[in-house]
Amino acid sequence: MKALLRSTLAAEKSNSRPRRETLFVKVSMEGIPIGRKLDLLAHHGYHSLITTLVQMFRTTILSSDVICHDSPENCHILTYEDKEGDWMMVGDVPWEMFLTTVKRLKIVAFEKCQ
Repeated sequence: MKALLRSTLAAEKSNSRPRRETLFVKVSMEGIPIGRKLDLLAHHGYHSLITTLVQMFRTTILSSDVICHDSPENCHILTYEDKEGDWMMVGDVPWEMFLTTVKRLKIVAFEKCQ
């Protein structure tokens, strides 16, 4: 019986699909009490990440290539906490470096970052 169980488990391991790597981080927005989780490895860069967050939170998130056409109180900036506990603006470092240092994301009012 044990031999049958071992061979069955070995066969399942060899036939199993490789697991996809994930990098989930918490995302919160000022004024919204419920945060979300997001898989950063599902995105290939900052543009994809910001596009997803704009749809998710239904707001305007500024980046280095986006100008705020709305009133400043309707615009937000995406920040992140790094492994050292410092808050930084998203886009300041290359994407690959960002992935190795990010702990969580926070969408803050544009006015607070001026």
